[in-house]
Amino acid sequence: MKRSLICIAVLFFGVSIVIPIFTHNGFQDYVVTATTMLSGLCTLVTLIVAILLYDRYGIESKAKETTLKAVEETIAELQKVDFTLCYYADAKNGETPTSYIIPLSFQSKKERVTEYFTPEDLSSMIYYKGSAMYVCSQLVENIRSKVFLPKTISDAAQKLFVFKYESQNVPKDTRPITTLSGNSEKISCLNDSLDGTNTYIPEEQYSVIQFVDTYFGVKEAIVDWYKENSIDMSALNLG
Repeated sequence: MKRSLICIAVLFFGVSIVIPIFTHNGFQDYVVTATTMLSGLCTLVTLIVAILLYDRYGIESKAKETTLKAVEETIAELQKVDFTLCYYADAKNGETPTSYIIPLSFQSKKERVTEYFTPEDLSSMIYYKGSAMYVCSQLVENIRSKVFLPKTISDAAQKLFVFKYESQNVPKDTRPITTLSGNSEKISCLNDSLDGTNTYIPEEQYSVIQFVDTYFGVKEAIVDWYKENSIDMSALNLG
């Protein structure tokens, strides 16, 4: 855009110089012509400087600052919450079933989360605890309320929203099963029972890997936006 504006400015300067020259009789009033050229040159320099500073001090820069602030606020919202994946495996040959709890936060790395699961378990359905239902919905609402947030980030966050759901009590002896709990400033997963009971199934059901991909998809959308706008991310703790 700046290049186009500069070309227009140069063209304007050329026209402002050529016309005075050819409108004088025999080039006799060269002093007037020279003064006109000098004035036109000053105008051109002023215009080019204004164009070069436009992105820094103009409306476009203010819009970018507002958008960047919305992105930073979104990161802050994501850092206020965390999730917990609880996996309960089958007992084999009378052994105690292997179970583990995996924390999931904005600074987590997807590879560290998925490495604990077998491909079969990753493709199994995830069961939401009440805390996860609330945290997901509240998180999305907080992010979606930011008017100046880039649509790519807003759309990525929207996929975490929990639509219609039904309560389902999974028998305690049902194995394997993976449940999802959530923590925020307003709710704690400590009230969730550490088993498959009191779980919820959203209308749009997710497997374990689908939820993990969706969750990290928000961070990926943020990182992509920073890269597209050539903004330094070295000071960000993105994990």
